Amino acid sequence: MEKCCSCGIELEKDDIYKVKGKIFCDDCALGQHKLVQTCDPSAVLSAKLDRQRSGQTGTQGLTPRQKEFYEYIVANNGVTAAQCEKKFGLTPEDVSSELSVLRHAELGKGQKRSDGVYFVVWEA
Repeated sequence: MEKCCSCGIELEKDDIYKVKGKIFCDDCALGQHKLVQTCDPSAVLSAKLDRQRSGQTGTQGLTPRQKEFYEYIVANNGVTAAQCEKKFGLTPEDVSSELSVLRHAELGKGQKRSDGVYFVVWEA
């Protein structure tokens, strides 16, 4: 029996979906097709308004993994995408998606440094 590489649920043969060579359940496969754009002013505005309406501040409303990303960025005074890939064992696409959510919530931003581009907290 196969397992979904995202959520770990056991799958029957008829319930297997392959996306980019990986095995997913129906829900996780669907999630692989959503595209999060890095620099999207309308997404930033939408996220900002949603968070205000919900009374969310700081890391409230983030997933546990997004909170881990944020804490990692704070603890290291900025990180590169490659550092996140290594730390969390994720693909570049997954890291970009998580960092985009932090950008949209105005919790993080890119910062050019002499040795590359770092992702830092919004106030930095």
